[in-house]
Amino acid sequence: MAITLRQALLIVGSLVILQIHQVPAQTKKDPALDGLLRQMEATGKVFRSFSANIFQKKSTAVLREFDAPESGVFLYARAKDGSAMLRQEISKPAPRVLTIKGGVATVYQPIIKQAQVLSLGKNKDKAEYLALGLGQSPGKLRETFDLNYQGSEKINGTVCSVLQLKPKSSAAAAFFSSITLWIKTSSGIPIQQKLQEPNGDYLLVTFTEEKLNTKISDSKFEQKLPKNTDTQVIR
Repeated sequence: MAITLRQALLIVGSLVILQIHQVPAQTKKDPALDGLLRQMEATGKVFRSFSANIFQKKSTAVLREFDAPESGVFLYARAKDGSAMLRQEISKPAPRVLTIKGGVATVYQPIIKQAQVLSLGKNKDKAEYLALGLGQSPGKLRETFDLNYQGSEKINGTVCSVLQLKPKSSAAAAFFSSITLWIKTSSGIPIQQKLQEPNGDYLLVTFTEEKLNTKISDSKFEQKLPKNTDTQVIR
C-alpha cells in the first residue's frame, strides 16, 4: 500500500495541524542527537535534489502481515521559488504516479485511466513533509516533533542513525503516532522511513541507489494526462 493522494493529504494536513499547535522546543541535551541534527543541518544547506529507487510495504496490525510490496522511483527537488516538487512513480505491481508541483498534487492510475487532482493552496509549502528528513531544517522539525535518538542500525549493510519523531500535537498524533527515520551516517540523508499509525499499522519505505543533488528536469514533476483520462478535481 503506497502513499495515495488521500494519504498524502493526511500527512500534509497533520503537519498543518502541527504548525498551528506548536509548543516550546525541547531543551534536554543529548550529544548524540545534537550531532545527528548538525549533520542534517549541514546536508540541508546544500540540498537541491534527491532521487532513488523506492520499495515500500504496509503492515496491517490485525492480520500481522504485510500487504503486497510496491516498487518504483522517487524524485524530490526544490523549485527556484523554494517550493517542493515531488514525484513518486510506482511501477510494480500496479502503475501509479503521484506528483506535486506548484502547489498542485496529482495521482494518476494508468490501468483504470483515472486521475485525482488537488490544489494545496496556502498549504503548498507543507508538501515537503512528504519527503520528511530530505533537506528540511532540523530546527523546524524540532518545533513540531519530539526528537529521540535511537542509536545506530544497519539497513541493507549501510550504517544509519535512527531518529524517532513523535508529534507534539495530539491532533497530529491521530494520524501518525510516530515517524522513524534511518539516516545514512555518511550523507545525513534518510534511506528508510517508518510511518506508524495509532492502530498499529505502519508503512515502511526504503530508498536504494539514492543520488543527491543531481540535475532533475522540472518536467519530471508534471503529468500530461491522456485525453481519455477520468479526472476528478478534489476541492
